[in-house]
Amino acid sequence: MLFQKKKILAALLLLLVFAGCLAGYGRFVKNQKEQAAKKQEALREEAKEEEERIRRKKVREITNQARQIAQALSQAGSEEAVLADAHSAAKAARRAQEQAERFRMDYAQEEEAFTREAYGILEETSQLAQSILQMEEAKELLAQIYDEEKDSVAMNTAKNDRIFREAQRLIWQTPESYPKTLESFQKAIDRISGEWDYVNDRWHYETSSLKVSVEELETSYTRYWVCHVQTFSPAQLCSALCGGTYGNPRVTVSEELAAHNGVIGVNGSGFSYGSGEPAPGKTMIKGGKIYADLPSNGNIFCVTGDGGMFTATAGLTARQLQKRNVKDTYCFGPTLVEGGEKYPISGDFQQTYRYQRTAVGMVNPGEYYLVAVQGGGAKGSKGMTYEELQEVFLDLGCDYAYNLDGGGSTTLVFKGRILNVLTDAAGERPCGDILYFIDAGDGHEGEDILVHEEEAMLLP
Repeated sequence: MLFQKKKILAALLLLLVFAGCLAGYGRFVKNQKEQAAKKQEALREEAKEEEERIRRKKVREITNQARQIAQALSQAGSEEAVLADAHSAAKAARRAQEQAERFRMDYAQEEEAFTREAYGILEETSQLAQSILQMEEAKELLAQIYDEEKDSVAMNTAKNDRIFREAQRLIWQTPESYPKTLESFQKAIDRISGEWDYVNDRWHYETSSLKVSVEELETSYTRYWVCHVQTFSPAQLCSALCGGTYGNPRVTVSEELAAHNGVIGVNGSGFSYGSGEPAPGKTMIKGGKIYADLPSNGNIFCVTGDGGMFTATAGLTARQLQKRNVKDTYCFGPTLVEGGEKYPISGDFQQTYRYQRTAVGMVNPGEYYLVAVQGGGAKGSKGMTYEELQEVFLDLGCDYAYNLDGGGSTTLVFKGRILNVLTDAAGERPCGDILYFIDAGDGHEGEDILVHEEEAMLLP
């Protein structure tokens, strides 16, 4: 009996030893697996680090190539270089543009992550190169009509007037980082303008075919801009669908104005944030072309081919308006002045609060006013009610006036500069369409505009 118990105890002890061995082996195997897993993870991390190191090195190499192009132009295209030798600076700008284009072709197949920073540098470089080329072109144009050394100005012929207009358009695009160049340009403009009896400074633009005067005014409760525009031809009062399409993409007023060589312009209709369509669901005509043939809701602002303005009565279709020589329409409202009298403000337009606003008025075809009212927070300005805005246009002697889109959309651009204080935190708001004015020499010469090919330099 005792012997049997000893055998059982021995067997149990043996089993315990065996179980312990198995457990130990299991721990050993587990530990080996864990170590192997850690080693694999370490190898993966090492591979990732190596991959990241190679990626960073490649990004640096690509970005440094872009920086070298940028730095070369920065030196060759400095303001001192442009003032000393605009032709050499322009040559460097063309070289930079060619290098930037070649760079984009070379890395066209690379991942965006590798080229993002480099492309950003090259975009700025390309913009600078374009500015330098425009400065050179402006200098060459001014040299055709103004001899600085002799202080002589060419005769004011139609051809020279057109050269003067084109030079100014290029000068507006000169970066503010070139103050001495801008000062030099303005000196030439002042000399030519004085000889030709024009006024061209920060707040005025004048040629033989367009005259614009801008003034910032202030009342006890608001600030606002009044722009007096006198045109030579009805073709100078223009409209554009932002981005050139009836819908997306929306584009800022300053960008769209520059694309059309506009001298002064404002935002136009209300628009859809989603589709980008100006005046969605309303009558829409631009450049005489119908985009939305819908009956007027009684609040459609129309511009005619002869430079006139009116509000279409309810029910008129786009085709009927087209037959009445309407070339452009806008929709926001309300109509402020009609027939030189206050237009009744009713319905949804009845308000008591002041707001930031954009509006346009007409004294008669050929003479117009643009008004941009500063909104709350702009140097203490509170904006205007519709009734207060009516009074502004009546005091200006307007026969007709209409309120365009306001608030964060209100944007007044003159000679490339945004004049009003923007209320959107993000800056200038992209819009659906714009209303603007061009100079008659910008591709709109008619048979009644004489162009003289011969002119002589006048001695002092």
